[in-house]
Amino acid sequence: MRVYITGIAGFIGYHVAKSLNLQGVNVCGLDNFNSYYSPSLKKSRANLLREVGIEVQELDICSPNIHEHIDQFQPTHVLHLAAQAGVRYSLENPMAYVKANLDGFTHILEFIRHHPHIPLVLILQVRMLTN
Repeated sequence: MRVYITGIAGFIGYHVAKSLNLQGVNVCGLDNFNSYYSPSLKKSRANLLREVGIEVQELDICSPNIHEHIDQFQPTHVLHLAAQAGVRYSLENPMAYVKANLDGFTHILEFIRHHPHIPLVLILQVRMLTN
């Protein structure tokens, strides 16, 4: 099994990558290391993943060469975790959400559309913003 993880340096991505690696799964992934959460924390996680042989690429899911990067790894599965986090932040910067969560997700869906044999795994979390 070869699992490609978007958002690999985030909390969930990091722990899933470590767990899969311990099970003998070949793992690779990307993260854009944006500043919403501490980039130094995410870079530290990425370095820990690299130490156990997991390739981590600094790349945005909206990047024009995202398909080529995923293709090079030849995944059997894609786990899509990359997203702009922070519900309240969406009120301050809604375009960050449009770019990452809509445009970025569309890039991943387009990759899967051209590779229909590769399962796409999503973890969705919905929160309601209340005052």
